[in-house]
Amino acid sequence: MSSNKFFFVFKDALIDNGDASLNILTLRNPATKNPSKYLLRRSDSKETQSVLYEVNCFNEQHRSWFINETVCSNGKIFIPTPIDPLFLALPYLEEHCSEKAVPLEQVFVDEKFPLTTSVLEDVLESSRISLIADEKRAGDIVAYKYNETKALAWLVAKCQRLSKVVGKQDGPAARSMNLIKEEKENELEENASVALQTAYGIVSDYVSLEVGRKLSVALGFPEDENISKKRKSAVDLESAVLKKIKKEDIHETTPIKLPAAAKKVSAKAKALAKAASGSKSISSFFKK
Repeated sequence: MSSNKFFFVFKDALIDNGDASLNILTLRNPATKNPSKYLLRRSDSKETQSVLYEVNCFNEQHRSWFINETVCSNGKIFIPTPIDPLFLALPYLEEHCSEKAVPLEQVFVDEKFPLTTSVLEDVLESSRISLIADEKRAGDIVAYKYNETKALAWLVAKCQRLSKVVGKQDGPAARSMNLIKEEKENELEENASVALQTAYGIVSDYVSLEVGRKLSVALGFPEDENISKKRKSAVDLESAVLKKIKKEDIHETTPIKLPAAAKKVSAKAKALAKAASGSKSISSFFKK
């Protein structure tokens, strides 16, 4: 049926390789902890690494697609973009490996998202886990202990690299960066700070609020310009929406109960009812 069709925008590299298969998966979002859609490009070749993409959705009302001879009423546009799988691994390592070293096959176990272990083992090289955790070996057993200092250093480096890219793009940060040759040294630092804050805003969308706060401090941003000012938490926003929906559902499904006072019959009404008992209605006098 056309209602079951979805419109995806792919790069050629995603679909050109015939040795790869594409699968839509549901995994835990590293920032909100809620279900999110991802696309796994699993390679059948041992020489090619499998790649994980997050599925971004662009949606507008009153939009449909004409696909061949059919009309797809689902007018959403889905755009897969690469995501560093280390972002998805970070909350699991932080939760399970903060106190002791734990083997990976036990770290990524998630009952609500059973595919987590196989996906992360497929797309994440074990050597990269050492960027945010300490490796412990005992014979053939390899375990990892979460290292917050390493994790923040990895996130800071990612923000710094991204800020250089942001400075070259179109937008407010780029326009400021384009004038660097005509500005003084202190103004150059200010422009670099704008690009870094933009990069921080992007990276912090992939980590929890607490990690985002620590990252803000590690980058040297003032405490009052923390993540609370940068964005409304996706967790809080989603929670508010769910509460609103739940509240509306209650109003729609719960019958209205009259207060006890409204149910009471007054003495005057009782007297009128008693006087009216046994009397004929007015219409009875007009009958044959």
